[in-house]
Amino acid sequence: MQKILWLFLSLAVILEARENPFETNMSPQDVGQTTQIKEERTDFVNASLTLPSSARILKSASVTFQNLDGSISEEVVGIEKNIDWHLPLILSNAKADANASSPIALPVNVPDSKKSAEKKVPAPKEEKITSLIAPNTNVEGSTFKLIDNLSFYINQNEITIFTKDTKVRDFLIADPYKVVVDFKKVNSYATRTLDFKKAPFISATLGDHDDFYRIAILLDGHYRYDIEAFKGGYIIKLK
Repeated sequence: MQKILWLFLSLAVILEARENPFETNMSPQDVGQTTQIKEERTDFVNASLTLPSSARILKSASVTFQNLDGSISEEVVGIEKNIDWHLPLILSNAKADANASSPIALPVNVPDSKKSAEKKVPAPKEEKITSLIAPNTNVEGSTFKLIDNLSFYINQNEITIFTKDTKVRDFLIADPYKVVVDFKKVNSYATRTLDFKKAPFISATLGDHDDFYRIAILLDGHYRYDIEAFKGGYIIKLK
């Protein structure tokens, strides 16, 4: 009886065996997969990345990817360009524009020396000296008035404080980032806040102290600054 049972088991094993035991049972679609779990990835289109407010120079960009055999590789591209952290970085899988081919060198007409001599050379533009000349404030939405003798003008990363009072000190504080300027007090002021909502400047708060009054300018991120005096106030330049 035992011999008959062993005979049936041997026949079952032979029937289940493959003709070529060295042949792989993986299909071409399965080659390179590191797991038997069914993958449900979609095709990459784009991805965005927002840098912290302290970012100023984009040094390089790297992409990590998986190869066909399952190994992991990385490609790095050097950039070395200034960056505006307000704008997100976008990685896209868009097709290259067929029209964006390499530039074609066009023939250049060399001007005649006599004609070139007759041409008038335009006078160089007069450079604006912010330490002596007040900025043009005739721009709607950029001028803000806190009190009668204290107003502001915003131009990109610069803010002008119009005041006749003398600056005592200035400094930067963090968390949140603010540029603080103290002025010699002539009158007393009630505490008040003026909203800018004009990046990178959020608001300005006026505070009264014993011998001075303080202007605290709230920023939208991490900055350094320079401050310059001109006849009529001070200009703060963020960088």
